[in-house]
Amino acid sequence: MILDLKKKLYFNKGNFFQYFATLTGACSIMSSGINLGWTSPYLPKLMSNTSLIPTTSEEGSWCAVAPLIGSPFGALTAIYLVDRIGRKATALLMAPIVSICFILIAFSSSIWEISLYRFIIGATEGGSYTALPMYIGEISDPKIRGFLSATIAIFAIFGTLFINVIGSWMDIFMSSIVCAVIPLIHLVIFSFMPESPYYHIKKNNPAAARESLEILRGKASVDDEMEGLCKAVTRQERSEKTGFLDLFSVPSTRKASFIFLILCMTNKFSGKNPCLFYTEAIFKESGSSINPTLSVIIYCSVELIAVVISTYFIVDRFGKRLLMITSTAGCAISVFLLGLFFYFKDYHIGIVETIDWLPITALVSYNIFFSIGLAFGPVLVLSEFFPTNVKAKALGVADTFSVLMGTIVSKLFQITMDEFHTMSVPFIFFSVCCAVGFVFVIKYVPETKGKTLEEIQQFLIGESSTTSIEMTRGIRL
Repeated sequence: MILDLKKKLYFNKGNFFQYFATLTGACSIMSSGINLGWTSPYLPKLMSNTSLIPTTSEEGSWCAVAPLIGSPFGALTAIYLVDRIGRKATALLMAPIVSICFILIAFSSSIWEISLYRFIIGATEGGSYTALPMYIGEISDPKIRGFLSATIAIFAIFGTLFINVIGSWMDIFMSSIVCAVIPLIHLVIFSFMPESPYYHIKKNNPAAARESLEILRGKASVDDEMEGLCKAVTRQERSEKTGFLDLFSVPSTRKASFIFLILCMTNKFSGKNPCLFYTEAIFKESGSSINPTLSVIIYCSVELIAVVISTYFIVDRFGKRLLMITSTAGCAISVFLLGLFFYFKDYHIGIVETIDWLPITALVSYNIFFSIGLAFGPVLVLSEFFPTNVKAKALGVADTFSVLMGTIVSKLFQITMDEFHTMSVPFIFFSVCCAVGFVFVIKYVPETKGKTLEEIQQFLIGESSTTSIEMTRGIRL
């Protein structure tokens, strides 16, 4: 009777539960996008002369980077939790904390209070970005893993768009109450999703792993995949004790770490965080005739559309490597044009009045190119390239490094802008960094389209096979 009910509920559904588990899990990342994008609509209001919470430029910059500073604490905590209580439970644990912090922001009376609560939400983001890429990578069929992993980027962007839209007409109190509801929705729905079969195998519970796999694949005939997963986890867990140094001392994980380093540095030094934190300020500084708030909404909407299109129709058809090459080149050109506009404006070159459309065009173009590759490149590496015995540590260290780079870039943007009294310097610098990243991506980043996690591991280890030959393009370590 129970078996018949199970078959009716879960079987013959194809990949439905993989999609549903991914979507409900990624809802937590929407709160991350909201928190990171929060400063775009509200920082200009806080720094205005009429603000009820007086805020200086320096205080505002610390408020902007507070989530990034908090993220490593959550990431390092999640390293421990994902292998103790599970990937799913770790992600669920973050939801009530986020909800409480948004409520506290609603009642805050100083910029430092707001910064503290944004810091705590940032710590939960670190936990989510450690647990969810691992969870999604482990539940996904190789044919749709690229799409499912990229869903994290979609929800982050949607969160940023959401806060910019409601921030244009809601005050801090009302928007915070609304945002407090979102993690609770995630908590309720995601709690019904299956745990990763990899985690169950790791915990020597093959029956639970099989049940989870049957639900995720929508069928009872999972014997071959179960056998492959058990062998893969056994091989990857062969060394019982692993440390952080294994990320750099073991050749296969060193390759994976190096590839992540390339994509993460290119992602951060393309200028994404400053564009995210200071979007409205950038449009105001440009002097464009287009309303800054409307410009921000257009900017975020185009980014969301671009990443959805690239995720649904491109990433699993044309491969990730080509997209990341195209993305890096496009970002380099876009931010260069933005820096060039501010250079013309600073030196009062006459054509500025005729190209006041360039800032929004360049930023929208940047968003499109960023969204089709760099937005999800580092996340894909984290979900695909590391074996189970070091994956938690890799994700925690990676998130810590990522937010450290994001903090440095954001502060660098603010410092250079205040020092040189122009935005041309940081944007031209970002363009040069993208150009350098473009060369490294071409040379070192491989294609993983259609490969199982075990096939990717065998490639990184260097075993001779057809799969390894196909993937070798673009990596010379």
